[in-house]
Amino acid sequence: MTQNTDYVEACKVSEIDNGKMKHVEINGKEIAIANVDGKFCAFSDRCSHMNARLSRGNIHQGVVTCPFHAAKFDITSGKKVSEPVLEIPPGMEPLPPSWQKYMGVVAQEMSFIKTNDQEIYDIKVEGDTIKVRV
Repeated sequence: MTQNTDYVEACKVSEIDNGKMKHVEINGKEIAIANVDGKFCAFSDRCSHMNARLSRGNIHQGVVTCPFHAAKFDITSGKKVSEPVLEIPPGMEPLPPSWQKYMGVVAQEMSFIKTNDQEIYDIKVEGDTIKVRV
């Protein structure tokens, strides 16, 4: 079986502001394209922990934080930087005791879910066009 190694047009440079990400789908793959100071990176847009879209998270110093359980990944290498966490956000009202017990069970089960590195994709920019090799 032959793999397609061609670059595919994904989006325009002008569509992704500095420090932001864009979700694209190419050949059935969900990909996040990030702009960090004019350098573009492409990686799997589904967190390997619980499948949330990383493009809905935040980037800080080249690290994307998943919006669901805060797993962190280096956007240039795809390497996991830190494990997911399950905690009540600051300022939120305490949960009722039955919910606290339930969340304890959920947290315990989450600890058994493996979080892997993210797949990264080669990217090239031609004028205002960003192309990704998938």
